[in-house]
Amino acid sequence: MKELIFAGTLLVASTAFSQSNSKIKMETIITEQVNTLFAGADERNWNKVKSVMDNQVLLDYSSMTGSSSSNLTPKQIITAWAAFLPGFDRTNHKLSGFKIEINGDEAVAIYIGKADHYLNSEVWTVEGSYNTKLKRVGENWLINAHTFNFEKQGGNIGLPTEASKKMERLTLTENNRKVVDNFFIALETQKFEILKDVFAENGKQLNPYSPAGFPKSFDGAEGIYKQYSGLTANFGQMKFPRQIFATEDPNFFFVKFKGEIEIKAGGKYENDYLGMFKLENGKVVEYTEYFNQIVMAKAFGIDLK
Repeated sequence: MKELIFAGTLLVASTAFSQSNSKIKMETIITEQVNTLFAGADERNWNKVKSVMDNQVLLDYSSMTGSSSSNLTPKQIITAWAAFLPGFDRTNHKLSGFKIEINGDEAVAIYIGKADHYLNSEVWTVEGSYNTKLKRVGENWLINAHTFNFEKQGGNIGLPTEASKKMERLTLTENNRKVVDNFFIALETQKFEILKDVFAENGKQLNPYSPAGFPKSFDGAEGIYKQYSGLTANFGQMKFPRQIFATEDPNFFFVKFKGEIEIKAGGKYENDYLGMFKLENGKVVEYTEYFNQIVMAKAFGIDLK
């Protein structure tokens, strides 16, 4: 009888230990998932952020922003965070005091958070607590609700506005960079109609180094299109290996490039170029092209005297 009681006690103890061990394992996974969310945001690793989210997440930062909570997809959340956080030089989230409540396939992580946002040697700090809800999917736990309970902020509270303005400049720079690159794509693919979208209606190309008898400018998007589309009569494939350099002004770019152009009559015309692009409202209003006159003259038998 004593043996049976002892065996039963061992079984109960073993079961309790197994359940306790399983609970600790789940709490560890849940804590890691929450930490991964913030680490991904700090690293700007949006795939990492996405990996811990369910298909829909109820996001609630109303205590800080005043905006109501919203059910969003991971893509929508990442788009919003990616449009703001990279405006800071770096961010650092510190989490502590985790309390995990598990009820079947649902869990809530309650913890304290402090976020430092750095920009230009200054910092904006936000502190509060979080309630993050998760649901079990197989052996994993995915976040399906995320609430921030704002408590206080410190440092330079004007940094969010500066970060937003920085992101606006970066976005404009990147969009304009694509417009500049499309100029070269139009020539390389010989889809010259693209030039009508690249240049403003009154845009122009300036050619200050053109020798006598060659136009010093191409005027208007239509005029530029006609000039380049006419190249196919004498030239075949065109390649322009290039480096596009942005400046502090998101509407101004330098491009260093090489022209590698097949001549239908035989041979190849190669030259080195420097281009300056000025844009307004996403269109090129002025493109100035510089090249080696001597190379051009030798290639086409032009007398520079």
